[in-house]
Order: sequence, then structure tokens, then C-alpha cells
Amino acid sequence: MKFKWKAPDPASFSAWSDRVEKRLRRCILILVILLVAAQAAMQSPIVRSWLSPTERAEGNLYDGGHG
Repeated sequence: MKFKWKAPDPASFSAWSDRVEKRLRRCILILVILLVAAQAAMQSPIVRSWLSPTERAEGNLYDGGHG
């Protein structure tokens, strides 16, 4: 079976790229909203201690795992 190449249709590419652009914009918006929500949540000491394990180790000396 031979595949016959034909030139892509500019209108279909334009429609496809519009759909991809819309999805990318939506993903970026969702990620920005999640970033803002995570930063806002980190303002609470309870949430910060739950989300950031380094917060609990603040002020403790690091021994390098040797004892």
C-alpha cells in the first residue's frame, strides 16, 4: 500500500493550531491559579508545616547523616 502525499490544508492547520493554543492558554491559566493558591496557602503556619518539611527542620544542625 502506497501513501500518496498531499499538501496540508492551511484552513485545517489554522483550526488545529487554534485548538492547541486554547488548550495551552487554559493550562497556563490553571497553573497560575494553582501557583497563587499554593503561595497563599504557605502564608498559614499550619499549612506551611504540612507542605514544607524543611520548615520543621529550621534551626536544626545538619549532621550529614553520620550519626
